[in-house]
Amino acid sequence: MYTVLFFIPTIWVGPFWLLMLSEPTSERTNNWMQGNSLFIGPLAVWLITAILAPSGLMELVTGNPMDFLDVLMKLLGTESGTVLAWSHFVAGDIMATRWMWRKAIENEIGVNKTRAIVFFGVALMPIGLLLHVILNPQNKSEFLDG
Repeated sequence: MYTVLFFIPTIWVGPFWLLMLSEPTSERTNNWMQGNSLFIGPLAVWLITAILAPSGLMELVTGNPMDFLDVLMKLLGTESGTVLAWSHFVAGDIMATRWMWRKAIENEIGVNKTRAIVFFGVALMPIGLLLHVILNPQNKSEFLDG
């Protein structure tokens, strides 16, 4: 069951991500990116997993703060902990990628630069964020001006 839950967030955000990647400037992509429906899949999986296996999360928030890292490592080493972490990552990646996509469209940086940011925004977020900072002219001036 956890294997299925693991894949649902990725399958859910896939169409949103593919639209930002393949048709970054289209009206259809813009319409799909409105609202918060892109978060429903990862959020639902996180909530279902937390309800099915609440003990790890409960131990994380109620345990000794000095043992937090040990408890977190133990939780992440379980099937439920892996699903919780993955759905968390996917939700954060798609949220940040949508924001970077919007800024790229707003700043009219070009389709290929936008696609690079979107691709790495989901595939390797730190690289996507770095590309966002480097390729968006508005960000350069903000960075240089302090």
